[in-house]
Amino acid sequence: MNNDLQYLTAADPQRSIISRLQYLNWGEFSGSLDVTVASGHAWEIVFYQGQIVWSLDRSQPNRLWQRLLRAHVGYEHVGIELLFQAASCQKWVAFETGRETSWHYQGAIALMMLTEITSTQVTTMLSTVAQETIFDLLQYSQGQKLTFRSQSEIFVDRPPILVNTEEVIEQSEVMWQEWYAQKLGNISPNKTPVIKHPVQLYRQTTPIIYQNLVQVITGKRTLREIATEIDEDLLLLTRSLIRYIQTGIIELLDLPDLRLPQIGNKLLSAGKASSSEHQAVAKTPSMLPKRTHSKLVICIDDNPDVCETMRSLVTDAGYRFISIQDATQALPRLLENKPDLIFLDLIMPKVNGYEICGQIRRISAFSQIPIVILAGKDGLLDRLRSKVVGASEFTCKPITKESIDSSLNKYLGTLVA
Repeated sequence: MNNDLQYLTAADPQRSIISRLQYLNWGEFSGSLDVTVASGHAWEIVFYQGQIVWSLDRSQPNRLWQRLLRAHVGYEHVGIELLFQAASCQKWVAFETGRETSWHYQGAIALMMLTEITSTQVTTMLSTVAQETIFDLLQYSQGQKLTFRSQSEIFVDRPPILVNTEEVIEQSEVMWQEWYAQKLGNISPNKTPVIKHPVQLYRQTTPIIYQNLVQVITGKRTLREIATEIDEDLLLLTRSLIRYIQTGIIELLDLPDLRLPQIGNKLLSAGKASSSEHQAVAKTPSMLPKRTHSKLVICIDDNPDVCETMRSLVTDAGYRFISIQDATQALPRLLENKPDLIFLDLIMPKVNGYEICGQIRRISAFSQIPIVILAGKDGLLDRLRSKVVGASEFTCKPITKESIDSSLNKYLGTLVA
């Protein structure tokens, strides 16, 4: 095996990436191409006689494959777990040297051999990964120097699925050109949008648009994942957000990869959903934590001492509890967790309790949820204004066990549901 380490230093780095991939294709290269940038991001592309076997984004491989299994197969929540199970129980040996093969690729091939998914589905997913990998390389090459390391490998057998390198290069280049033409060159689809200024966003949109945005922008999904979830074209989705990103109302952040949970049983056929309907998969007890039937209480207060006191009182009463100390994240967190009762501080930095209460009441899903205002003083004007914005009750600080228990019993009942 030979080892080739080179830096991309050409005047047109994007053209150099395409030329290098074409060179490996035309030369019928067999082996791996590792690409890294100074920031630490890394990719791997494996070739067999010039055709792509698999690609891998080393920063978010679990997120990527979970999304692909949802989009192209119909696995909703247990997709990545099934992939891991399949890779563990039925391995395909790729290289004569015994070098480790990507377990994500191993799992896809194993699922195909076990007739859980079709060869067409596997081909589509591998092609998508390759397209996105090349797209990301073109985007990263704008501002960072890419380092290439190629290493030839000898395969034991011809890989069962091969991706046409020329077609993938062409498709990726078109995707990047369209992305760049829309002035999205510095927007990575692997980042997650987060609403930093919900009040400004509300003022610049209609109530319906605002409600739709806070439902999908939760800070837990990348742009690519959101596009898959709402079945929207990635380019159109990102274009619709660009004005808010440019003004800082929405911020793009890095997101860690999904953690792979420990799985006890290998239940490969558990709950596969229809690929056309994207139905939720039946989850098995071995894959998920035990369900709790207690109702959920959320406290929105910037004071950590208040939140801890509330946590103690609420959990002692037998209910689940979540605190939100950053008021700008209140709506996304509420939409994500869907509480049964909300305690809301009146005076907070950036956004006050009146504004948040009004925003909550404009969301149809929260129109009937009890909201208890926590106020520093008992004033008639504050009580009246709280009623106007939709609060259910008004409680003065410092909070007491008696006042909190009274609210819990009044709105949730004395027994845990």
